[in-house]
Amino acid sequence: MKWSLQQLQKITKFPYAFKIESDFHRFLDEIKDTGTETDILDILSVECEVSISKIDFQTYKFDYSIVAKLLLECALTLEPVEYNMNLQVSETYSKDPEEDMYAFEGNSIDTELAVWSNIVINIPIRV
Repeated sequence: MKWSLQQLQKITKFPYAFKIESDFHRFLDEIKDTGTETDILDILSVECEVSISKIDFQTYKFDYSIVAKLLLECALTLEPVEYNMNLQVSETYSKDPEEDMYAFEGNSIDTELAVWSNIVINIPIRV
């Protein structure tokens, strides 16, 4: 789900919460299409609860609670292994970012891409 700065500015009650339950296979397909090797064999499920808080007129904090079930490759046997991931992530986005903040890409934030990025970053080296 993409959020533009204008949409965020129209929200009147904070924190604003919603859930993401979309198909993340397209991100996995994009990795495979580039020929890059990945330990992710399949994405079984991803559920994410997001809470948006307003810091100022152009700065917003997104708190993600991510629960994902992935099928990863075993480091020893190379057999498929189910891996459950539970993450709590906070990211702050701003039109004029300071240290420890992310900039709006153009004029929007793609929460699905943020969830996917956090999943990929937190995959263990060895399963």
